[in-house]
Amino acid sequence: MKLSDLIQQTRFASPAQEAMLNIMVTSSWLTSELTGAMAPFGITPAQYNVLRILRGSHPRKLTCTDISRRLLDRTPDVTRLLNRLERSRLIHRARAEHDRRVVEVGITGEGLALLERVDPVVADVQARIARHLSPEEHRQLSAFLERLRTDQVA
Repeated sequence: MKLSDLIQQTRFASPAQEAMLNIMVTSSWLTSELTGAMAPFGITPAQYNVLRILRGSHPRKLTCTDISRRLLDRTPDVTRLLNRLERSRLIHRARAEHDRRVVEVGITGEGLALLERVDPVVADVQARIARHLSPEEHRQLSAFLERLRTDQVA
């Protein structure tokens, strides 16, 4: 769907403004699609992202800072995300033996099992959305987006 139809605006201050608005609208749409797909599993895209990060390091545990640095959406509310996941028994937290001030986070068997059920649904959403572009267009899009983030500080 064309941006001008979605936001009912036909004139933009510049092509750059139109592109930025397009990115923002697309990001919101993608998040909405993923939120809807994950809702039946009782998790949000942000929680899925934390679980995905922890699975990637499993069986090694990560600190809250490690998780924060790897998040797709740099939310300052990592503790609240972890609290919800821990209440659902999808992760576990414990003080590090080498330094009792450090809290280490790991994914549980229940968390891994949930990801096995959610991953195919996420893959279906990605495939449905991605079907409109060729693999080469996906590579180009990724390259363009990376260029836009040239000045981003990690």
